[in-house]
Amino acid sequence: MKKTIFGLGGIHLAIIGLVILFGGATFFAKHNLPNQATNTSGVYCSSDGTLSDTMPIQSHRSYCLKSDSTGKTYSINTLNEYSFSIIDDQGNTVKDFAITHTKPMHFIVVRKDLMHFQHIHPEYDSSTGLFTIKDLEFPENGIYRVFADFATNSAMKDSVGMPLEITLSEDIKVGGDYTKQPLGSEENKKTFNGIEFTLIPTPTPLVSGKESLLTFNLKRNGQPVSDMEQYLGAFGHSIVFSEDSLDFIHAHPMTRKTPHGTLEFMLTFPEAGKYKVFTQFKRNGKVFTTDFVITVTQGTSMDTSAPGMLH
Repeated sequence: MKKTIFGLGGIHLAIIGLVILFGGATFFAKHNLPNQATNTSGVYCSSDGTLSDTMPIQSHRSYCLKSDSTGKTYSINTLNEYSFSIIDDQGNTVKDFAITHTKPMHFIVVRKDLMHFQHIHPEYDSSTGLFTIKDLEFPENGIYRVFADFATNSAMKDSVGMPLEITLSEDIKVGGDYTKQPLGSEENKKTFNGIEFTLIPTPTPLVSGKESLLTFNLKRNGQPVSDMEQYLGAFGHSIVFSEDSLDFIHAHPMTRKTPHGTLEFMLTFPEAGKYKVFTQFKRNGKVFTTDFVITVTQGTSMDTSAPGMLH
């Protein structure tokens, strides 16, 4: 069973499934917590990650994404509405969301060929537990995978006392047929928002199961950029998708000080393969997204002490 694992320095590995299970140790997670969940009158999250009309018998919490997408085809180049809630195995609509990086919910949208990426923060109705995006826009046809990334106040905690994060997903259809596009070239230097970014991976080549460092050097007119701003409590948010599985790693820079031309992200790749790195930065009040393609070679062992590590 796949899980979301916190590592050191605020880095966690968001391995995706419709259900996130934390084993018998979380049996107590939502018992005796008044006013934090509302029974959904017959809808439950089963252990295989699907919604059911029968309450499962299990000694762990499981969570499902319940959305209004059933039977829908979304349109391109227009504003679409998408609503969802989180259901647990007891038939409750989850409401006790923890604030992670300034928000109760992070919503990731990516086309399945990794061509288009969005990081959105839905409106939240705390009385119903319903999240709503009223202006979800898609640039092209395709099958898109959407991810709800969150934590609950009653969840298990990591080594520094932060609640472990949970990531759920589903696929939605947008427009008509589309042609899957190649992932792209592995150039390490690109320009975004007037800034020249150079990505330096360490070690070279990158190896699965071992601690890795992704270093971004930022220059403008040949000079190091030193006026980056915090976005959602960090100087950057890096979402690293596996081309094969769409599993992703969510990492943040190692520094909390204003960077002077360099930002470093430490993480561990669980498997060999190609990955696409989407990283968001903020400057002059504007958030912009960079993207790079990298290759990870097969390692010989798994470093269980490394951040962003898969169990």
